[in-house]
Amino acid sequence: MAILSRMKSSSYISGRQKNNFFFRHILPALLWSSILVPEAYTAEFSFSTKSLIASQNSSQTSTNFFFNRLRAQTHLDLSENCATELEYELFPAWIDSAALVSTISIKNSNTRIYRIADLNHSLTGKPEVADTSEHWQVEQNLDRALLRCQTGNWEYIIGRQAVNFGGMSVSPTDIFAPVSFKALDQEFRPGVDAFRIFGGFGETAEMEAGIITGKDNASKNNGAYLRSHFLLGTTDLTPILAGNKKNQLLGLTLQADLGLVGLVIDGAMILQRRSTLETAEEVFKIWTPWTLGLNLQWSENLFTMLDFHHNPMGAEKPKNYLSNASSAIYQEFPISLLGRNYLLPTLTYQFSPLWSLSSSTFSNLNDGSSLNTSQLEWSISEDSLLSCSISFASGKRSVLPEEKQSEFGDLPNSFQLILKHYR
Repeated sequence: MAILSRMKSSSYISGRQKNNFFFRHILPALLWSSILVPEAYTAEFSFSTKSLIASQNSSQTSTNFFFNRLRAQTHLDLSENCATELEYELFPAWIDSAALVSTISIKNSNTRIYRIADLNHSLTGKPEVADTSEHWQVEQNLDRALLRCQTGNWEYIIGRQAVNFGGMSVSPTDIFAPVSFKALDQEFRPGVDAFRIFGGFGETAEMEAGIITGKDNASKNNGAYLRSHFLLGTTDLTPILAGNKKNQLLGLTLQADLGLVGLVIDGAMILQRRSTLETAEEVFKIWTPWTLGLNLQWSENLFTMLDFHHNPMGAEKPKNYLSNASSAIYQEFPISLLGRNYLLPTLTYQFSPLWSLSSSTFSNLNDGSSLNTSQLEWSISEDSLLSCSISFASGKRSVLPEEKQSEFGDLPNSFQLILKHYR
């Protein structure tokens, strides 16, 4: 627990310097290291684009939009043991009604992400709330800016980087997952500001520790974790101890083969210590979310998964969804599902080397609502993909906006045509 106690210590950076620490010190150092890289070492540059045309329809609203992502990636080897990575994104987008601009924005009022400071995402300004005319906008995101060094069996990474745990459709151990950030573009995990250390012990054991820094590098916004990974026979185990704010998480991810069937379990015990949003007294609450998954490779072409997720933080009755979502646990942990129990089937079928079909469903077992997304993808060339995606929501629709009848019933049905290109 020593690493968790350090989170409570006050930062040595204060005032204006604290707000701009990343951009005034770490980022310039990475940029200069990129410029001054010796000719003897390698540099790699890549570029990718994504263009999405979509139409959404529900009982309350209907909208059409055009969303683009341009991502530049740079990897520079500074020496035999050190490298730096920089990745920057631009998001030009259009929507037929400015009042619905949050649909195409990479950030909204619910967004939470561990970053000390950040670029001003909007490059074109925000429209008036009552504006219903067509709207063009351009946003930006510095998604990676890190330095990676290795000495012996140890590796160190500092800067903006991807941090993810669990790896399932819903992973209770993924405590530092960004919330409501780049909703239309989940191809790349959004980067967070962190310092991480990795170490190997033999061929089957690893240890990892890290500090994740939030706004202003304030201790109340930071988190830390200690994680290991090892094999017990043929079973893959990944225990994790983590903390954010004054809360702690003890989790475990287990992967094993049961004959032809793969088994994955991701579960956590969350100790919620105190919430200033609900009470001024010191209180303790224990939550135990978990996900059980089975997967099977039926043939060379067909792969299926079936996950069951239990979310004890959710509400049993739809009428309590919105009020429960404003509780402290939803503000302090990356929880987006509103109900208690879910079934999540997934299917992937490879018709040929060029054509594939995937389909996944989020089904709320408490209120009977569901959200299905199916996608047909065509590999045009080695570096170009074209796909069409359909999302269909079912469930009871709300009569009053402030009282939901189901979790997914009010979501719009949508059609998307997506073109991706990589260079």
